[in-house]
Amino acid sequence: MLRKLGLAIAYFVSVVYLLLILLPSVYCLEHGCRGPGEGDAFMPAFMLAPAGATATAFSLRNAIQHIRKKSARSWVFWPLASVFAIVLLGTIAFFAWIVYETALHR
Repeated sequence: MLRKLGLAIAYFVSVVYLLLILLPSVYCLEHGCRGPGEGDAFMPAFMLAPAGATATAFSLRNAIQHIRKKSARSWVFWPLASVFAIVLLGTIAFFAWIVYETALHR
């Protein structure tokens, strides 16, 4: 029971993290982000990045386990695993870019 509650919380945090990235991105695509002031919409996603990345990793692991079981509901986890993998790779790339920028541009 505790494991299922933990997975439910991980899925919830992962979806919230995805929405915090996706919604400002859609706004910028529709209206055009002009200047650093409009980039502030991404600040909640930056704040939640460590917890969001961790929750996304746990959710991705759980989705892959469900796919390997080959149960009747395994088709539901394919899109989830794809989205979680893309979000996790993007977060890792973002962290790597921040480290690169801070280490080499003093």
